[in-house]
Amino acid sequence: MLRQFDGQRIAQEKLLRKFSNHSLFSLLPCFDGIESLFEKSDDKSRIAAKTIQALQTRINREINLPENNLEDISYSRLASSLLPIVAETLKKEASSTLETGARVRVKLDSSASYAKPGSEGFIVEKLEDAAKVKFYSITGRYGVEMFTMEIPDEDLEVLGIDELLQRHQDFTGIAQYFFNDSMLRAMKSQIDSSVYTFAARTAIEYLVAEGFLKREGDQLISVPSKNFSVLAPRLDATYRNEELFSSHSLSSPPSERKPHVLRLELTTGCDYNRCTFCTEYAGMKPVTKSFEQFKEHVDRVTESIGSEKSRIERLFIGSGNTLAVETELLLKSLNYAASIFEPQRISLYGRTSSILQKSVDDLKRLKEAGFSLIYWGLESGSDEVLNYVCKDCTRADMIEAARRLAEAEIEVSAMMMPGVGGLKLSDAHVAGSIELLHNIEITYLTLLAINPSESSQYARNMLAEADNRHLTPEEVNAQVYQLLEGLNPSGIQIGMFTEEVDQVSSNTLRFNNQFSESNKELLLRDFWN
Repeated sequence: MLRQFDGQRIAQEKLLRKFSNHSLFSLLPCFDGIESLFEKSDDKSRIAAKTIQALQTRINREINLPENNLEDISYSRLASSLLPIVAETLKKEASSTLETGARVRVKLDSSASYAKPGSEGFIVEKLEDAAKVKFYSITGRYGVEMFTMEIPDEDLEVLGIDELLQRHQDFTGIAQYFFNDSMLRAMKSQIDSSVYTFAARTAIEYLVAEGFLKREGDQLISVPSKNFSVLAPRLDATYRNEELFSSHSLSSPPSERKPHVLRLELTTGCDYNRCTFCTEYAGMKPVTKSFEQFKEHVDRVTESIGSEKSRIERLFIGSGNTLAVETELLLKSLNYAASIFEPQRISLYGRTSSILQKSVDDLKRLKEAGFSLIYWGLESGSDEVLNYVCKDCTRADMIEAARRLAEAEIEVSAMMMPGVGGLKLSDAHVAGSIELLHNIEITYLTLLAINPSESSQYARNMLAEADNRHLTPEEVNAQVYQLLEGLNPSGIQIGMFTEEVDQVSSNTLRFNNQFSESNKELLLRDFWN
């Protein structure tokens, strides 16, 4: 469910349609119109018989009601006959280990393809290192036929009665939920859109109440930090382990803060750490691990994330300026990490000076080892602005660095800072940045409006200048418009994201477009809407 909106700002009605189409089956039994659906049915005895049959799988015992008692039976009479039986049976459940008769669930972090995580059932036969499980609830679309399957022990966990009580408050609540679920499955052909809409609305209200979503008018905004801990619990716990990582957040681009991306720490802090707007690494001593230390780090992280390892598709090697690491050490580290995870992509941060420290041959060797994307903070193309924020490079340096990356066929995701330099340097910032972008080859450009901490040197400098000030949000957006207006269409992907993607941004506009000629015209036309 969380994957349907993770990292998005989405209209509530659109998410409602998404959830309705995905049949949030665990919420369907909470629908308050089940009795009405049953009473409208022309075949109550058949539905009642199938309800009893489904209930038997949920309590793992037979229920004997005379068949003649099912003729023209009402919902309330059927419920009053069955709920006490179910509740009393539940009170006798006592399994705490994987044994025959135990209620079990496929682990939520299981990567098994044969049964979806969260599916529930009973062990009908215990084998060595595995169990035959008869499922009564399969994660996925409602009405899926149940089956019995052999599941390795490592993918199973006991679903204790205490957890069911937490979900449903008491034994009667569990029994009522199972009863409703069984009846709905028996009536699956009669379930109409009102049932799915109810479940979708209930899900949205729950997600807002629990902090997974924030409501802003008719828009719903994802809260990535909250979602991540649910989507990748072991990965989240690993990042919080101070013996493994210097920082839980491990400064990284938003696109690398995903459940399928593993962040590894080869360096700690930033070896430069003098950009006036940045306080990310304040007080953090820059340290580079030896290969043996990095290897141990990778091994311990691998052990810590357990089965979530199978979901890892990409690697991000942190921290602040990993490309500055000596080439042979970086090569060995990349090769080792790639041998463990076989990623589709390895990315890292790099500064202009660290790119220029590498020859084209060095960069090509790193590319062969898996390094295929660099996150590069350009900030501005104006030498005056670069000097103002204490960047140790010029526009000419960045053009040469970009040439080397292009020759090595390493993709570039560049960051630029609207608003940097304040009102005094605004024109120089736009003109210099356009000149830079027309002379470098990049794949992605992210516009991240400057958002300095009050304690930063940048903020203190700005405060002390009588002839300068920060740009207002409206002036920042006007500057972005100027930049886009002056930029030649090149096909690069240009994005400007708000808090649902990047929590440190101060952007008030959002867009994400391939900057083609036609898209430029549309973007500028709709910019202020």
